[in-house]
Amino acid sequence: MADRLLSVTELVQARLAGDRTDDCTLALVIEGGGMRGVVSAAMAAALERAGVTACLDLVVGTSAGSVNGAAVVAGVADAMSASYADVFAGRREYADPLRLVTRAGPAVDAGKIVAATDELLDLATRALGNRAVRLAAVATDVDTAQPVALEERDDPAALLLALQASSTLPVVGGPPVELRGRRWLDGGISDAVPVGIARELGATHAIVLATRPAGNVPKWGPADSVIERYLRRLNPDLATSYRARPERYAEERAALVSGLHLGVETLLLAPGPGDPVPGRMERDAEVLRQARVAADLTASRLLHGWLERAA
Repeated sequence: MADRLLSVTELVQARLAGDRTDDCTLALVIEGGGMRGVVSAAMAAALERAGVTACLDLVVGTSAGSVNGAAVVAGVADAMSASYADVFAGRREYADPLRLVTRAGPAVDAGKIVAATDELLDLATRALGNRAVRLAAVATDVDTAQPVALEERDDPAALLLALQASSTLPVVGGPPVELRGRRWLDGGISDAVPVGIARELGATHAIVLATRPAGNVPKWGPADSVIERYLRRLNPDLATSYRARPERYAEERAALVSGLHLGVETLLLAPGPGDPVPGRMERDAEVLRQARVAADLTASRLLHGWLERAA
């Protein structure tokens, strides 16, 4: 069988057995979702424990998924998953909706969150020290409204700024982040599950970590109307892309379930129908801990079953 016809599980099984003679590029693609990122972080920790992260060539993440992705490359996925509840939940220096009223700063401060994560986990130094795996943080270019892979391979400060750019939510996250002479906002505006970006970077196979269970797609509410108006002032194409998120997400999830998306062999890990899934702005530490445990168990169970069948 030609290498590119291998399934993701067959490829992982071979690499776990020590066979790296394939010419495939295996990516880990991680959805964003704010505090819902605890789900993908816990799933990544399950992959790390099983040795699967050692099989990767590329990690591509959007928004919170980019920070989780950096933790995977750094080898600290489990500690990252614990930090959502143990470090960030309910801490006003990182997220405080009142700042929208007082204008004392962003309601969700991605810069402080990324800096605190780096201080806690030595994130940038560890990630840049792993030269075997490429890391890309997907952010939305304000002027083109397109998703772009930000890769910083040498400068820790630039890597942290790329993670901040990927995670800066419109309106609640403050103004766009400036990097490389461009302005950037949250990657989820244009590409919540960046399989296409992974393909552009050479991926032939991808393990995709989703933070929503089947049938759960982004909903449109009053806050989204405010965000849309803000984005329209920056660039009308940004607003158009943001408005199309629910339909785009539903189509992408359907393709991922099929096992082949945009020419990339895919394996989808997602929460089960009964798993607790926190909201983007969840502040309750216990809710986040429960979501972490459930996501870890679901990922471990699915992974064990898939690899057993591929053996």
